[in-house]
Amino acid sequence: MDANLLLIPMALHAIATMLLYFPMGQVRVKSVVEGKVRASVYRYNREEPEESLKFSNAIRNQNETGVLFYAACLTAFVSDAASGLTIALAFAFLVLKLAHVAIHVTSNNLRLRRPMFSAALLVLLVFWIVNLLVLAGVI
Repeated sequence: MDANLLLIPMALHAIATMLLYFPMGQVRVKSVVEGKVRASVYRYNREEPEESLKFSNAIRNQNETGVLFYAACLTAFVSDAASGLTIALAFAFLVLKLAHVAIHVTSNNLRLRRPMFSAALLVLLVFWIVNLLVLAGVI
């Protein structure tokens, strides 16, 4: 198994997270130009309009679990735990988080968004358990 395959979903998640900054910035500039808010609102993100808040919340959410995801990928990569299972888990996490972020910045429907988040979190937990079992020499 090519361990480098484990780095692909990690890189794609990082890129997807960074790409969220562009529409957020556009929406923020537009809201100031149109006079909906003063630029100072964004200094501390207090009273941020919903149009841009959904992007900043999506970015924050991606970063919260993203750190654990990147650590899981790198742990598997450097400890020879990269396997078909860990690569499948990494891609499953990526797909679920991309679905989660798409819901977050469009409909923001909690009935759809929450199951995507929960499923991604479960996949990440299994990923870490697999890493731990490999590190402990159990599998």
